[in-house]
Amino acid sequence: MTDDTDSILVVTQYFPPETGASQTRWDELSKRWSDDASVTVLTSAPDYPEGEIYDGYDNRWLRREQRDGVDVIYTKTITSPSGNLIRRSLKFVWFMLISMIVGIRYTSPTAVVATSPQPLTGVSAWVIARVRRATFVFEVRDLWPESILAVSDFDNQLVIWVLNRTVTFLYRRSDHLVVVSQAFIDPIVDCGVDRSKIAFHPNGIDLEFYQSEDGGSPVLDEFDDEFTISYVGTIGRAHGLAVVLEAAPKLDDVQFVLVGDGAEREELEARATDLDNVVFTGRRPKEEVPDILRESEVALVHLKPRQVFETVIPSKLLESMAAELPVILGVHGEAERILTEAEAGIVIEPGDSDELVTAARQLQSNTDERRELAVSGREYVVEHFNWETISNEYLATITRNSGRS
Repeated sequence: MTDDTDSILVVTQYFPPETGASQTRWDELSKRWSDDASVTVLTSAPDYPEGEIYDGYDNRWLRREQRDGVDVIYTKTITSPSGNLIRRSLKFVWFMLISMIVGIRYTSPTAVVATSPQPLTGVSAWVIARVRRATFVFEVRDLWPESILAVSDFDNQLVIWVLNRTVTFLYRRSDHLVVVSQAFIDPIVDCGVDRSKIAFHPNGIDLEFYQSEDGGSPVLDEFDDEFTISYVGTIGRAHGLAVVLEAAPKLDDVQFVLVGDGAEREELEARATDLDNVVFTGRRPKEEVPDILRESEVALVHLKPRQVFETVIPSKLLESMAAELPVILGVHGEAERILTEAEAGIVIEPGDSDELVTAARQLQSNTDERRELAVSGREYVVEHFNWETISNEYLATITRNSGRS
């Protein structure tokens, strides 16, 4: 690459070496950008969601590796399980500080991108961008502080005020704002942001990955003769999966398989000990996900009934559609719009176990309907959520007017 090549630094708290139940957005974007730009990802030692450092890694101050042409810098972290709010908060503040130091010391980017599953990455990226005279791009993947209020009883008004002021500052100071959901645009504009600097670049899908016939997973081997509804993803406080435990006793000839880990897995698994038709598998390698979905009859995608979740597009919704699997969706808003427009499944009221039972029975009794929904969903993601198209358009956004002044 020449001296004129754009140098992109991505600051993200999580960039695990293997993504478990869902494809990592930045794994997909960065490896595609590396053909046209120098890409570095600055992240923390991988410990999500259990709070234990992954095998093959250690919690050292600095570690570098190459992945798909991308330079990945791992920094020391404060390990924390996803359910420990105080320790997670310390972890976020720590990463903001150490990533700021490492980014200024070891990188020289023309564009710095921060992604907001936690918003303090934006503070670090903004400082690095200003010091290095680089373009600052803030990617909004969750609205804050709305996200934390939706999944917890947190009510510290001072912290909420600080979070609100911080994200508003980042919205206004960014050179480009990228949103993964169109429903984020109006709330951001209401903060006094010029709509013209906001670009919509959603999560996409590796279409070939979810059509692959390779690999194999033993997860569903014992359920070959049963009607299987699978949930593949994080089992956290936001996901409201107690609805499965409430519906399962009324669906004794339906097998629920919950694949993944998170803050609520242990509690839900303990409650499900008397339910023979509910199985928790724990986290599985991402290579197994297409097989798990392909061997299921229906996918369940669910979030708690919170207004903020009406703005999100769950990645597991797109993954299930890409794998040609009909979806039972317990999410309103953007996700409901996509599923309805795609004609790819049935929408239920979030948290309503009776509606889950009704939807399961409807799909169980109608093979033709399941097939029609599955094919329609696949066609929709091919047209609207192709990673190649998304990555090219995103790269054009962040390299527009990039470079040192």
